[in-house]
Amino acid sequence: MNRPRVSPALLATTLSALLLGACGSGDKQASQTPQAQAQVQKAPAPQPFNSTVCVNGHCAVIDQNATLLVPFEGGEYDTFAPFLMKDTMLLHRDEQWQLLDTRTKAPLKTLGKDLYQLSPGYFGFGADGKIGIMDFHGTQVQPARFDDVFVGGNGQYIGYELNGKNGILDAHGKQLTDALYDTLIVRQDFAKRNGWVIGERGDQHWIISLKDGTQKQVSYGDMDEMQDNHMVVTSPDHLHKGLVDANGNLTIPLKYDLLGTPAEGLVSFREKNDGPCGYMDYTGKVVIEPRFGDCMPFGKKGALARTNEGGDGATRKYGVIDRTGAWLVQPTYDYAGEAGRSMLGMLDHVPGYASVFKEVSTFAYTYGIYDLNQGRELIPTTYKQLGMLTPDRFVFSGADAPMINVTMLGQSDSTPAVGLMDASGKVLLKPEHYTDIQLDDSGHYLRARDGLENAHVALFDLDGKPLIAPEWQELAIDKDDAVILGYDIDGTGDDAVHMLRAAYDLNGKPLFAVKHTECGAEQLVDGSGKVIWPADPKPYCPTADAKTQAQPTTDG
Repeated sequence: MNRPRVSPALLATTLSALLLGACGSGDKQASQTPQAQAQVQKAPAPQPFNSTVCVNGHCAVIDQNATLLVPFEGGEYDTFAPFLMKDTMLLHRDEQWQLLDTRTKAPLKTLGKDLYQLSPGYFGFGADGKIGIMDFHGTQVQPARFDDVFVGGNGQYIGYELNGKNGILDAHGKQLTDALYDTLIVRQDFAKRNGWVIGERGDQHWIISLKDGTQKQVSYGDMDEMQDNHMVVTSPDHLHKGLVDANGNLTIPLKYDLLGTPAEGLVSFREKNDGPCGYMDYTGKVVIEPRFGDCMPFGKKGALARTNEGGDGATRKYGVIDRTGAWLVQPTYDYAGEAGRSMLGMLDHVPGYASVFKEVSTFAYTYGIYDLNQGRELIPTTYKQLGMLTPDRFVFSGADAPMINVTMLGQSDSTPAVGLMDASGKVLLKPEHYTDIQLDDSGHYLRARDGLENAHVALFDLDGKPLIAPEWQELAIDKDDAVILGYDIDGTGDDAVHMLRAAYDLNGKPLFAVKHTECGAEQLVDGSGKVIWPADPKPYCPTADAKTQAQPTTDG
């Protein structure tokens, strides 16, 4: 389970990573486009916050304007929590964490030796061998009574462990369930599953609502993301599929080898792995008898389906069928898939659209986009790579796109650069530097990555205008506080440490950043570029010997 814990040892690991990272990054500045400048006054101003930032192996607490609240050197505290806070700070000394008032620096609470990062605005604290939960104002929302605490989803719930069993609190620490479950799913976006979490109790499976704590025993062990107000579910043995409504109730029993993506009131099905597919409605009534080799989700006008291979081994093609199964467009496409494009070029579902492909040579295809709502080819099948971001924005590679060298799992390869175009084919961002472009969850920004492993992320508006240059490995957009935060990442999975490097307003205007001098030393600068610390970076320029000594070690 995901249990981020803040400790002096963890922060020491972070500092080592910062020293190593100082040697390789360049000093880049995001250019402000006329459109971005025109939008400056439209975006809300950043809300006040404070956070820890580490520079040259020394840490301080600063506010959103890079004003020093706790200095880099000579302070009485040895470790600072990395949480983004507002009126309070969490500082560590003498093996104890303290919650302090940001303005007066007066201690509000003295806590234990460990902190646990939970949902936004809350943390776990230790006392007498147990763990409680407190908000950032110092209000105890749960006494120290748990054996362990952890965060579920994207901060969507707080899980706890008590006497070997798990229970659920909501994101604000309110108890939703008793400690009843042997395991809980923690690594999903539960908002995309209508707020349902799946837990196991012995050989039983239950769903728990994050909205009101409703708990129901179910016959399935996992659920896909909700589409068209329904979710495909999988039996605990992973052998059969069924369909549930938004309340988690089965509408199609767990009996099918495959169920496709629900769309426009229909879902494709296949009774056996090697059998044909057809379509049924959400009650399980067969609408189109199984006779196709592949069945894609429906749009308003039709769905892409593939002819079933005959006894003569004839080539199978994809065409468009109506809701009776009759061909609207005769089978002409060599392949079809979902219209969206996720990391590594994988295809994602976009309701009402599909990718279509033409084979140009063995294992080589050109891409297009088919509009299933209008019943027409939206983008012709002429692109090396193509994916829909919005109905009028597409990530693409053309035949002349340059190749970018990338590394994944230690293996080097090359991939075509991708750019941005509209539905007419007008290029908004040339394919030059980026391996991937994704629409942000807010729908207002595009994130572009310049590699795979250890890649940096740039931010663009929907017209392809640059807002933030690719300096940081992660950009977190906080629309509630009207800030964008830049992080570097050390480690992977549960051991990953996110190190705050910069902050911007929602137009990409910098509030502060950690920059690098020519010698490799770091400097904190405010939004205007004024140096905050250190004024003289020379004592922090790493030498060749220092770089060697800074290599992390592990105890064997």
